[in-house]
Amino acid sequence: MLARQLTILARGYRHSLPVISRVRTLSTNTSKVGDTEAGKAAGKAVTGFLDMNITDVHHKANIALAVTTPIAFVLSPSMLNYPIDIALGFIIPVHSGVSMTMVAQDYVPRGTARSAAKVLICLLTFVTGYGLMKVNMCGPGITESVKSLWRKPAAKEE
Repeated sequence: MLARQLTILARGYRHSLPVISRVRTLSTNTSKVGDTEAGKAAGKAVTGFLDMNITDVHHKANIALAVTTPIAFVLSPSMLNYPIDIALGFIIPVHSGVSMTMVAQDYVPRGTARSAAKVLICLLTFVTGYGLMKVNMCGPGITESVKSLWRKPAAKEE
C-alpha cells in the first residue's frame, strides 16, 4: 500500500497536483502547538487546503466567481464593493490559470512543449493578477470598469 502511494506521488495525478499531506503523514515529527485546540483546528484547515488538487481549486474558484460576481454588480459603486473587487482580483487569475493549465495538460504534447506552456501560463496568470490589482488599487475597480462598458460616454462640453 505504501509503495503504491509513493509511486502515485512520484508520477503525479492527471489534472491534479501531488497530495502534499500524504508525504507529511510519513513523518514522525510531532508539534506541541498541534496538541492545543487551536493547533488542531489550524492543522485541519491546513490539511484540508493542502489536500486540494488542481480540479478542486478550479471548482472552488468557479463557486467563488458565481457568488461574488452578482454581489459585486449589486454593491457597485459603494465602498462595500471594494473587498469584493479585491477578491475578484485574486479569483479571476487563479481560475483562468488553473483552467489553462488543465487545457495544456490535455492538448500540449509531453516534454519541453508542455513545460514551456505551463511556464507561459504561470507568467500570464501573474501579469493578469498584477493588472487587476492595479485596476483595483489605482483605478475605479474591476466592477466599475466592466460597468463602464455599458454606460453612455459623458457628453463633451465645448
